Amino acid sequence: MSQRTVMRTSAGRTACRLALGAALALLSAGVTMSQSLEKLYSVLPDEVSGWKKAAPPDAYDKTNLFDYIDGGAELYISYNFQKLLAVRYKGAGDEEIVIDMFDMGNSYNAYGLFSHGREREDGLAGQGSEYNAGLLAFWKDRYYVSILAYPETEAKKTLVLGLGRKLAEAIPQEGELPPVLGLLPKPDLIPESVRYFHHYIWLNSHFFIANENILLIDDETQAVLAKYKTEGKPVPLLIAIYPDETKAEQAEQSFLRNYLKDAPGLLARMPDGLWTGCRRGGNRLSIVFNAPSEAEARSYLDMVGSGKSPEK
Repeated sequence: MSQRTVMRTSAGRTACRLALGAALALLSAGVTMSQSLEKLYSVLPDEVSGWKKAAPPDAYDKTNLFDYIDGGAELYISYNFQKLLAVRYKGAGDEEIVIDMFDMGNSYNAYGLFSHGREREDGLAGQGSEYNAGLLAFWKDRYYVSILAYPETEAKKTLVLGLGRKLAEAIPQEGELPPVLGLLPKPDLIPESVRYFHHYIWLNSHFFIANENILLIDDETQAVLAKYKTEGKPVPLLIAIYPDETKAEQAEQSFLRNYLKDAPGLLARMPDGLWTGCRRGGNRLSIVFNAPSEAEARSYLDMVGSGKSPEK
């Protein structure tokens, strides 16, 4: 299911269910978090260009997010989603603009959620954003925000971008990026390919490894997948930081057994003629896939964390 699809409101929800969901979320959320999202909500104008804000907003937490994002809530929960406020602006007829404001607990998760569905970055709002066909998505600090106005018109686009910038400006500070991103070699990196996650399912959605969690990725793991330009197919590079050296060693051994078939030297030429290899240092595991040659595979692994360019 696409990001755009899961952002849309599920048809057929009743007013009773929405009221119950809001009450449960407000009761279960922490006071500080509630005040933060409510403050963000309060900066939105009651009316703009003929569109009127419906009040109060609908509130969701982990207990009832599936009521709102049917079939897509797992993605948000896997990034440690805390709370959502959903705001609607009513226009002529049945037209709506829907604003979903997610508190993801910290900036790592907010960035990770944004990176999961991002195809490009346009810098229109927040610390990273993407606008496409009536949908603006951006992140800033611990917040992820989507604003949907469909079908798109130029007037709606102007309104969506204006509301997005207003919300982004109301978030007082920028959040830190996950430290594991700083280990990626910069030259030849395809920026829009970078995905941050700590659930193996989302790794498989971008580059399939195995049906099982052979890399032992979980909530305590910082993992990033990125792709690099080559003369042929892009080369994927995975870097994972585990909570301790023991867990990293277990992940390395599992990968060797299940993927590289105990290849000598931690490198193997795969059936398609391309090279895959791994290297562990302390609690960090790096894996390069589909390198054109053994030398290039080693070079990518050498450059992790160095900031230098892999040798071709």
